[in-house]
Amino acid sequence: MKKIFLISFLAIFLSSVGWAKDLDCQVCGMKIGEKAPNHFVLKKEKGSDSLHVCSIPCVQKGRKNAPGYIKTEVSDFNHPGKLLDGNRAFFLVKSKNIKKDLGDMVMPPYVAAFATKEEATAVQKKQGDGTIVQGFENALKEVQ
Repeated sequence: MKKIFLISFLAIFLSSVGWAKDLDCQVCGMKIGEKAPNHFVLKKEKGSDSLHVCSIPCVQKGRKNAPGYIKTEVSDFNHPGKLLDGNRAFFLVKSKNIKKDLGDMVMPPYVAAFATKEEATAVQKKQGDGTIVQGFENALKEVQ
């Protein structure tokens, strides 16, 4: 009986861990993969709830519907799953060619975030287009 209980408990625990890997965009409901290259986290104050969103349009809708977000973290294009401070990150914007590396389900406008300018420049050269800006607010201005 103890074995059955233990096996049942482990099965439930392990399956719930697997489900926790993906998030749903809290604006449109689209899945955000564990290592999605387009994952934005909007934060208000320290310790308050965060808003996880999948795209620039969802960032804009989230900010409009619930103002007061003061910080944005973004998924690192080269290391998906790692979040970068949006103020310090470098963004490749206005690239028509980056979509194929971001995935089929990414909504325009397409942006990719990088920890360093050198990383952003390397991808810009590979893609053959786009503009590099530093800071999430500057990236938003460029794509509007």
